[in-house]
Amino acid sequence: MMSEAPVIDIKGVESILLVRLFALGDIVLTLPLVRQIRKAFPDAWIGYLVKERFAAALAGETGLDDVIALPDRASGQLAAVRRIRKVKPDIAIDLLSTPRSALLTRVCGARLRIGMDTGRRNGYYHEVLPRAIIRDGKRVRCYTIESNLVLGGMLGIPCTETGCGTDIGDEPYGYPAAASGSQWARSFVSQLEDVGNGLAGIVPGSTYPSKSWPKARFIELSKRISGELGLRPVIMWGPGEEGLAKEIAGAVPGAVVPPATGVAEAGALIGRMKVLVGIDSGPKHIAVLTGVPTVTLFGPTDPRIWDPMNGRHRSVWKELECAEGCREKECTPARCMDMITVDEVFDEVRDVIGGER
Repeated sequence: MMSEAPVIDIKGVESILLVRLFALGDIVLTLPLVRQIRKAFPDAWIGYLVKERFAAALAGETGLDDVIALPDRASGQLAAVRRIRKVKPDIAIDLLSTPRSALLTRVCGARLRIGMDTGRRNGYYHEVLPRAIIRDGKRVRCYTIESNLVLGGMLGIPCTETGCGTDIGDEPYGYPAAASGSQWARSFVSQLEDVGNGLAGIVPGSTYPSKSWPKARFIELSKRISGELGLRPVIMWGPGEEGLAKEIAGAVPGAVVPPATGVAEAGALIGRMKVLVGIDSGPKHIAVLTGVPTVTLFGPTDPRIWDPMNGRHRSVWKELECAEGCREKECTPARCMDMITVDEVFDEVRDVIGGER
């Protein structure tokens, strides 16, 4: 079931730059592709251009020779470009193709620039890759790990394709960035008086309002996970979400809120959990790479693209008439999220920690 897109031949190159500036989950989901590229080009220099605040997500990745962190300030960005131009990469592959990433790819000095087909910014590249995966003449929605591997196949990089998510996530890929946080995670868990039957990560924070689920339902869900399943809830949080995490934990006996952590510590803590439950987010994709089962609530984002949708990873989603292709950041009322009940989510959690359907 190979893609019908033409293959761009990149054989014989000695240096490759990948560009994916943000965000945490999207960057994490490129790691299997990085490893396939390394396998295909064992002696090549492989670099990765990423925004400074997400660079830690790539720490320890042996498929990369260099991680070029892009600061927010203009002077720092110029320094990053000069650093890349010294390498003179044979190929730059922009996996994002926003106005900023397209411009950076264009000025990096690569002999061959490859980007995603956005129409308006195609002139920044020598070649473009399709944004949709086509099989047998039809668009197929696949978990982003797989679609990234398919893109690699379009470049002539040997990549194993699956039945669109059937196997993705069944075997953990591993998340090297978590290694440096393992000692912290071990210490944090050891200080908990009672972990019961294990830890359940709860991710209530969302990047924008339309992905939100009511706080009261997270509280009820956490209580049931604790009381009926014997799992101790760990309320995960990111920038600007600490208050929400503490409100939920304060209403749930035994729930804990970790201190502020970096990507390494959060990844290591996720790796020690029995299940991760919550909004479509970066921590969810880290859980997939580390082999931790997930139950994810989807609204304006499509689970066929952002979830393996198999026995180990479950999605709760209302396929409404307005949901197809919707990526609205604000929607009032957000029916797709509001219609998801605590019972539905809890049943999936109970099921996934008990084994396959």
